[in-house]
Amino acid sequence: MSAEGPIAVLDVGGTHVRHALWSPREGLGEVVDTPSPSLLRHPGASVEELKARLLTLICDAVPAGPSPVAGVSFGAALDQRTGTVYGSAPLFGSDTATLDLPAALRERRPEVEWHVVNDVTAALLHFVSSRRAGLRKVLLMTISSGIACRTVDLRTGTIATDVCGLQGEVGHLPAVAELAGHPIELTCDCGTVGHVAAYASGPGLRRMADALRERAADRWAVSGLGRRMAEGSGFETALAAALDAEDPLAAELLDAATAPVADVLRTAVCLDPELDELGLTGGVATGLGRHYEASLHRHLRRQGLYLTGERAPDWLTGRITVCAPGEANGLIGAGIAALRARARGDGAPRGAGAPAAPGRRHHAIVRDASGLLHLSPRPTPRPGPGELLVAPVVAGVCGTDLQMLRGVRNDAARVLGHEGVARIVAAGPGVRDPRLVPGAQVVVNPTHPTDPSFLLGHDTTDGLLQERTLIPATAVDGGLVLSLPDVPPGVLGALIEPLAVVRYASLALAEHRPRTLLVFGDGTVGHLAVRTARRWYGPEVRTVHVHHTEDGLEWSARARHSADVRLGRAGLSVRRLAEAIGDDPLAVLVATPAPATLPCLELALDAAEGVDTVVDLVGGLTRPPTSTRLPGVDLAALRAANRAGRPQPPHIGRLGTASGDKVRVLGHRGVAGEHLLEAAAELCREPDRYRDLVTHVVSLAGAVPVLNRLADTRDRIVSGRRLVKLAVRPQEPS
Repeated sequence: MSAEGPIAVLDVGGTHVRHALWSPREGLGEVVDTPSPSLLRHPGASVEELKARLLTLICDAVPAGPSPVAGVSFGAALDQRTGTVYGSAPLFGSDTATLDLPAALRERRPEVEWHVVNDVTAALLHFVSSRRAGLRKVLLMTISSGIACRTVDLRTGTIATDVCGLQGEVGHLPAVAELAGHPIELTCDCGTVGHVAAYASGPGLRRMADALRERAADRWAVSGLGRRMAEGSGFETALAAALDAEDPLAAELLDAATAPVADVLRTAVCLDPELDELGLTGGVATGLGRHYEASLHRHLRRQGLYLTGERAPDWLTGRITVCAPGEANGLIGAGIAALRARARGDGAPRGAGAPAAPGRRHHAIVRDASGLLHLSPRPTPRPGPGELLVAPVVAGVCGTDLQMLRGVRNDAARVLGHEGVARIVAAGPGVRDPRLVPGAQVVVNPTHPTDPSFLLGHDTTDGLLQERTLIPATAVDGGLVLSLPDVPPGVLGALIEPLAVVRYASLALAEHRPRTLLVFGDGTVGHLAVRTARRWYGPEVRTVHVHHTEDGLEWSARARHSADVRLGRAGLSVRRLAEAIGDDPLAVLVATPAPATLPCLELALDAAEGVDTVVDLVGGLTRPPTSTRLPGVDLAALRAANRAGRPQPPHIGRLGTASGDKVRVLGHRGVAGEHLLEAAAELCREPDRYRDLVTHVVSLAGAVPVLNRLADTRDRIVSGRRLVKLAVRPQEPS
């Protein structure tokens, strides 16, 4: 049982675990059906006990042999990219503690090459393997002990997922239902009232029948369904027979249960008319076959799509296929998923299965010796003691990255990227923080307060512009990996680190009660400083924003949030700047590329002569880091005195200028964890204030030509638009 022999395939559901051997040539062997160790079957067992029983059952189902391979179709909400299980109401009830299923299976059977996919994904892979050519998108929904769906774009082979690696968890969408002419509220197996699955799943349909028997006892007693059950027939058998006999009460019950499903299908096609086929499978839909299809047709003809339902009444219903038995087989789909993963050479379906096993590979944007970037496959490491393997969800490209690409900085990391949000894929032994578990979304502080060997995406530690990043133990032990209570929506996670820099600066500068904030730099940090000024310095503070380029000045003029005074750096005189800042206490934030830091500092000091001034050097410095305006001061040493939020409060130099004024100057390398969490919370509170700063969003492959071009030019016009923040989504198909 290996790549050359049959694959062990399993289909794990809330009611049964089926397993067999399968190969494309020989087909599916004898199927063994075992009851699932679910909460319904073992109501007194703990969730941990149920999980242990399930792992044992799965592992025991894979025969021993040379290089065994197993494909697992698992009925749960799981991260399509990592195989991490979030929860399964039929198996574990309302429990949502994450389970790194591939890692748990490898721990018990390390010699097996495990491939894990969601059960609907597996069924969909088999379903579309026999579809006719020319289809654009296909949706498959399973109606069984649970309800979920998946959509595949057959033109690209992509099964898209959201930020949690999920898609199509429609069983847990809110729904309304009526029974016997009155609204009804039922509780889903997950513990929430009013989900689609509460009414339309197998258990939901049975609950609807029980409620109908109570609400319409007289009608129930004389109905074909009621009589058959009174004679001892099981519910499923009695319902099918009653529908065959055209029993009105049975049809009424089925229509009540299918109404939420029809709502989902109607909405899906309304939002995405490229869905050329809507398949329904699972024990309920397949078992009731033509009756289930007819019930859906009744709903969709009674209330179809606006206008389309009148002008082309069969357009929607003609897309619906209720699968025949075996037409969407999760066992065969699990085998197909495993074979596709092996063909890609990544050891797991794209985005599914833990990637840390030997032989696994992932894609990264890698710098070669000449500085040119390439999208390259790399071996995916297994996290060692105290280490974490993370999957970057979104990564930001900042000015420091561009300086490295342009040779202004000589940092050695071959993979850049120190800003963004990632999801933990696997944790090595000895990770003590209980929040750092597979599935958790985290932000990584790129700067270690005491260990200079860790500087994410700069020196020896490769950064986030790749599908998997290994975070060393020194960073994990140092508390630099922070679990996010709330994750900023969309790609705003790319702004967490630069906004944390602005937050740190504001805390230091606001202590001096400035009336004016002067910001140098029209990159991300500069814009963030302007947009947070009145929130973090006080409602009366004025903002003066000096832009590095005319393009930046024009962009700010069109933005919803901009400074009170906007100036261009080119040709800006000391007199003009002095008029703009006035005589009130002044805070200066210099957020420019390293070559511009000293000239901007000196311009600010000249313009602020005689004004109470405090300066924060956010930007780096070129050599020598000295200025004639501040004689005898090593500004690089002053900036390095504050590292990763330490000390607290920060060290501030009280300096004398060449003209005899007193000025306070500080700088900082990195921020503290609290600043990152505060920044994430701010982005969650006010996303619309910052959303337009992420001007470009690309995949890993899409980032390569953009970054190579930015490395060769000083302008920031990309695709005809001003680039402020470039966000990269490493998990998007390239």
